Amino acid sequence: MLPQAQDANCVSPKIVDVKMRHMADYPLPAIPANHNRLGEELVARLLIEWPLRQQFSRVWLKIEGPLPTPADGPLICYMNHSSWWDGYVALLLHRAVFRRSFEAYLMMSEAQLRRFRFFTWLGVFSVSRADKQTAARSLAYAAGKLAERRDRYLWMFPEGKLTPIERRPLQLYPGVARIAHQAGGALLWPVALRYEFRGEEKPELFIRCGPGRAAAAATPEHEILDRATADLTTAVDCLRDDYTEQRFAGYRLLQRGAPGINHIGDALFAAIRPRRTDRSARPPR
Repeated sequence: MLPQAQDANCVSPKIVDVKMRHMADYPLPAIPANHNRLGEELVARLLIEWPLRQQFSRVWLKIEGPLPTPADGPLICYMNHSSWWDGYVALLLHRAVFRRSFEAYLMMSEAQLRRFRFFTWLGVFSVSRADKQTAARSLAYAAGKLAERRDRYLWMFPEGKLTPIERRPLQLYPGVARIAHQAGGALLWPVALRYEFRGEEKPELFIRCGPGRAAAAATPEHEILDRATADLTTAVDCLRDDYTEQRFAGYRLLQRGAPGINHIGDALFAAIRPRRTDRSARPPR
């Protein structure tokens, strides 16, 4: 097995040659990323951060191993995909945990991105599994972007579709391995997500990340894929066990949401109750 890599040596020395090749020419997807700082702020604040605060009572985070830095890059963050909210979570982690230390890229289906092109301002680009040639262009585009600079990372959902959280075995498409290989090597960082209701109106989100593993350019793609699948399975299973056994040591509160109806009701009853007590204590007229 590959060692758990945490340092800049995770990238093969061959990356220099790969960088030169990709910088000279790599194909574009149907809709490429179009980073725009002002556009990112508008979309992130209005369409991502605010809805997350409204929909989730709390977001909990646990990171196994050190948090990757640009010195460890390029980086591929790959996640299980069980909810519509998963893409929002990737962008939350980009802003609240990595604090935009990396330039972010994220895949979205071409059909969806044509409807919501403003997501390209955040580094989102299109991918379509319906056409193998189009999909290959998107993978090569992602690999080229990663090969050019260490301070770039890619967020992706290699299951390729919404999948029930308890389904096993996890089945990952080979794109995650192909991108790492074509980029000349990368650090792969598994991210497990779980959504749960715990006695409140709104659900809570639990995130367990890492540890990272090096994928060298010389490693065959099938080995990279097998190890990535095993690491993501371990992360998802450990998160499940942490939740079912209520082992929350090491988790920190990443975000607290807006009050739900239960909190509003508690506050209302607390405000009314003293008045009733005072009224009942008055002597009869």
